[in-house]
Amino acid sequence: MSALELRYRRLLACYPTGHRAEHEQEMLDVLLSAARPGQTRPSTADAADLLLGAVRIRLRRAAGGATGSPWPGALAVAGFVSLLMLVAEGARFALDVPETAMMIARQVDEGHRLWPMLPLYFGTAPYWVAWAGIAVLVWCGARRYATAAACTVTAAQVVLAVWGTNFPEAPYAYVGSSVAGIPLPLALLATASLVASPGPRHGARLLGRARVAGFAAMAGVLAALTSQPLFSLLFQGHLGDVSAHDIDRLYSFSQTWGRVRFVAVLVIAVLVCAALAKSRQGRRASALLAGAGLPLLIRVGLIHMGAEEEFLHLPQLLLGCLAGFAGTMLCVRLAELPLKGRAPGRA
Repeated sequence: MSALELRYRRLLACYPTGHRAEHEQEMLDVLLSAARPGQTRPSTADAADLLLGAVRIRLRRAAGGATGSPWPGALAVAGFVSLLMLVAEGARFALDVPETAMMIARQVDEGHRLWPMLPLYFGTAPYWVAWAGIAVLVWCGARRYATAAACTVTAAQVVLAVWGTNFPEAPYAYVGSSVAGIPLPLALLATASLVASPGPRHGARLLGRARVAGFAAMAGVLAALTSQPLFSLLFQGHLGDVSAHDIDRLYSFSQTWGRVRFVAVLVIAVLVCAALAKSRQGRRASALLAGAGLPLLIRVGLIHMGAEEEFLHLPQLLLGCLAGFAGTMLCVRLAELPLKGRAPGRA
């Protein structure tokens, strides 16, 4: 046995016993046939790919993927919807760029320095570009690269979120705090879907074209309703800086706009649950998405009631996610109780 084969076997030992018994020799033959002449060690890419595959298979089996559990499909669907929401939020950020640039130009005219403001207002741009790139990789079927990129981006996001929320007085802590809110559970869901399920692309196939188009339309509506250009256009009839000369009118319109956003988020949440309620995996996908959706609903609701818009602290975000998942999963279990008592073939 060569040194390369021995090292490959050590990596393959990370896979479950049953999987090795069925596929180890075939995997080993493929790996050895692709090796370079004189190669004695696995390449870094091959080693990482084998270890990631072992983790993915063990997570699937832990979730019951090999026994007909609906959870792998549910995670795939939730991952697709989360990735879609992240792309929509990135599009909202891009829509806000022109008005943000005009606001920066006005502040520069008033004597403020340009360079300190760029990280403050555009510091999250690489984050949204990264998730757009991950979505393209998923769409093209390059799951290995999409998974590596998603894990890297999400790990960096967690570090930034912890730093931004625990050290709010630090320079540019706002940038870290801005990715610690609703984007964080969405990113975690999308990354978990790539690592421990058939993936968001499979989730899109499970949903079908009609529901994918419907979810894309709803994500677009949410992005538009939270964008600054639409607010400016409806308030003053044209794009550009919002005039604050009539404070009473601006306050009244902001309150009305907050109610519109709250109702829109609530209606979209109901529509998503209704679209996913027909299957076991769809209902569990709803529970996973509720973990990310409840903090969003709470935040929009607080703004609707007149509270100042601020970022959630990580413990509040975690509690909101757990409450959303647990509450929805309880409803799912209660709804499925009558189905368990039915005779086979009477679904």
